[in-house]
Amino acid sequence: MIGMTDSPLKIGVIASFTAEPLRHHINQIFKQKNVTKCSVEFAPFNQIHQTCYGIETAFEQTPDVIVLLWRLEDLIDSSVTAENIKETLHNLVSAIKYLRQHFKGTIIINNIIRPWLSRHDSTSIEQKSAFLAQSENAQIFANQLIGNIDDILVLDILSLMLKIGCDKAHDLRKWYLYRQPWSEVFWSLISNQTARLITAQKRSAKKCIILDADNTLWGGVIGEDGIGGINIGNDFPGNTYRDFQKQLLILQQKGILLAIASKNNEEDVFEVLDKHDAIILKREHFVAFEINWQSKAVSIQNIAKKLNIGIDSLVFIDDNPKEIAEVQSLNPSVTCILVPDEITSLPTIFNGLDLFDNLTVTDEDLNRTSLVRSEDIRKQAEVTMTAEEFLSSLELEVAVFKADEEHLGRITQLINKTNQFNLTTLRRTADEVKTLWQSPNTLILGMNLKDRFGDYGLVGVAILKIEKETAILDTFLMSCRALGRGAEEEFLKQAINISACSKIIGNFQPTLKNQLAKDFLQSQGFHFDNSKNIYVFCK
Repeated sequence: MIGMTDSPLKIGVIASFTAEPLRHHINQIFKQKNVTKCSVEFAPFNQIHQTCYGIETAFEQTPDVIVLLWRLEDLIDSSVTAENIKETLHNLVSAIKYLRQHFKGTIIINNIIRPWLSRHDSTSIEQKSAFLAQSENAQIFANQLIGNIDDILVLDILSLMLKIGCDKAHDLRKWYLYRQPWSEVFWSLISNQTARLITAQKRSAKKCIILDADNTLWGGVIGEDGIGGINIGNDFPGNTYRDFQKQLLILQQKGILLAIASKNNEEDVFEVLDKHDAIILKREHFVAFEINWQSKAVSIQNIAKKLNIGIDSLVFIDDNPKEIAEVQSLNPSVTCILVPDEITSLPTIFNGLDLFDNLTVTDEDLNRTSLVRSEDIRKQAEVTMTAEEFLSSLELEVAVFKADEEHLGRITQLINKTNQFNLTTLRRTADEVKTLWQSPNTLILGMNLKDRFGDYGLVGVAILKIEKETAILDTFLMSCRALGRGAEEEFLKQAINISACSKIIGNFQPTLKNQLAKDFLQSQGFHFDNSKNIYVFCK
């Protein structure tokens, strides 16, 4: 996670209009989230192209993030024709591509919205003017051009404007007085979305949603109403629960784990999951069940332990305020959501929340539920064998490789979410990882792991910075679900060999969560240099 530091995050803003309200709103959002301090600096007014081509001197301090805000109507200074629009957009995209090549930080740019001018009445009953027809074509063309620029983040202003409406988003008075087109409400939405894009780069999304069953996954009480009496289906109120399950399924397919913690009879809940003809989420969509009569707070702790994830990675949803209050009291780091009294709001309870923000969805995300299920089978097999027999039976295959560009998304994800077995816990954005990958003096390695139960996927990352005959072990980490099988030792051994350096310098930075990795380097033949506070390994 991006942490509070004395050195603020530097945001540079390039805009085709007056964008100063962004500073206040984004500072407020970061302050409320207690995520990071930030400073916001603005490039000269409406000089997008000049700034992109002269980024080295555009700001007093080199930004970590550039936010580029633009409107088509600000950039067209001649007659509005299809040719002028295309030329304007091509020129803009060329400038952004140049900026991308010469700026190593994060770039955020908004998508195009329909040009808004007071002389064009969008509610007119006349047939579309040439201007409006051209602007609609421009939207399609611009989004295609921007979508083809590598390594930028798109700020979806179009969706934000559709959410509140064009008139509510604009402020005519401020436009004519200050060349500032948007209302404070719209600036707040823009700033919140921008902050989410920034923080999602170095913060792990929540990993698991734990759900109550009765009056949460479906309406009614299964133990009293029976499978035919609960509400789940195409009619109200069952359709609200069904649509809620559809939202959960979308998250599950993106890699968010689902579990159930319900005070109920297990066979009743499983009957619904297995047999109800209107149910969306089946038993196989869930990775853990705590269906009993014990405290929900204890059930949640058991689920976290079973899945081997931090309690702060959990989201708990229940319809009972007392259950929510107990969980918040005993497990304050769990994010709790109360089912709304107005049940039609249930399918939209995740809207606007940043709990599951993830800039990339990897193959490991798509297969996470099956990966966890495979791990459960491993644990069942382990119970019946000695440790030596179990490890021998796994038939482990460790593959260590130099990362290609296609691996960087997953590597960035592991860097920012791995806590327990992570020697330094250094967090990096996708742009920072790519810059390291492109450096001739840096070696980024990945490790794939598989056994007879299945493929773990890419679960290990090592970053070594090479200085002549010395390699500095900048990052060494492994997903906790792959630990305890000897793969971490093999990974380090192969990483040292691939570096081809005679001396390896390692570091361990203790955190509240990585004590599991504390003695790893010494156990692998590194000796601790007290004078320099580093670990050293010599071939």
